Amino acid sequence: MEDKEKLKNLRAMIVLTAALIAQILNIVYKRDVVVSMLILLAVIVIFLMIANIGIWLIEKIRNMEKGKQILLPPDQKESSEEEAKEAEQS
Repeated sequence: MEDKEKLKNLRAMIVLTAALIAQILNIVYKRDVVVSMLILLAVIVIFLMIANIGIWLIEKIRNMEKGKQILLPPDQKESSEEEAKEAEQS
């Protein structure tokens, strides 16, 4: 199974769970509909950003574990691979 398929629904689950908790609290505190919807909108936007950052970090950590060098340009990748081979030989 590919990494992206494993994380496919994580973003939606985080946002929907936060929205559900916000709506339950709005009902418990008996807030007006307009205030409740503004709070819900803010919660959705904030937790969508948090979920995106979290998924980005998870993917970056998984790629680092696999030995992929994402941030290096192609010419630096070759030189770092050569240095690693030289270090293994000595």
